[in-house]
Amino acid sequence: MCPSNEEHSLRMRVVKRIEQVIYDLWPDSKVEVFGSFRTGLYLPTSDIDLVVIGMWTNLPLRTLERALLDQNIAEPSSIKVLDKASVPIVKLTDKETEIKVDISFNMNNGVKSADLINSFKKRFPVLEKLVMVLKQFLLQRDLNEVFTGGISSYSLILMTISFLQLHPRQNAYCSNANLGVLLIEFLELYGRKFNYVKTGIRVKDGGTYISKEENILCEVF
Repeated sequence: MCPSNEEHSLRMRVVKRIEQVIYDLWPDSKVEVFGSFRTGLYLPTSDIDLVVIGMWTNLPLRTLERALLDQNIAEPSSIKVLDKASVPIVKLTDKETEIKVDISFNMNNGVKSADLINSFKKRFPVLEKLVMVLKQFLLQRDLNEVFTGGISSYSLILMTISFLQLHPRQNAYCSNANLGVLLIEFLELYGRKFNYVKTGIRVKDGGTYISKEENILCEVF
């Protein structure tokens, strides 16, 4: 279920082609991969997330759109500029591989979040396998997209990290832990026991549950 070397190489070639277009346009810019491709927690159907860091008064979404079309990178029918979104992006499907790519500008949070997840992967060896099983589980049930009533990949990963941090068995996150048992326990926790109305999770400083009511009061006062 984990990505093969061939899948990784295929995606890297997509990234390199798009990087070349961007660096031809803006030699002083910087392109960063974030999201599931940076963490390695991606399925064959997952998008590639890229962010372009540079100095612009107005984000050059349309300029990039035109360049990607001119260089024959994107399928013309697939490329979309979402300039009214809270995070403006260029969406496209790579013409050679049919891999979907989202490109944003000057958003560093995604890179920092991916690096945080990679640090948790080292701390919890079982995290990667459990997340990949859960992502496939949600994909098969059309529950992997927020706008269709599902859950985002990032939220799922944070829930899994919290589950492992607060697990009563100290060996639950070891590399030889029983993945089937952990999967059932995860579904039991978040499917039957967790109080979503009153409780939140925090993964910083070892992880804890937080009261949503107390958190709101702290923000107000």
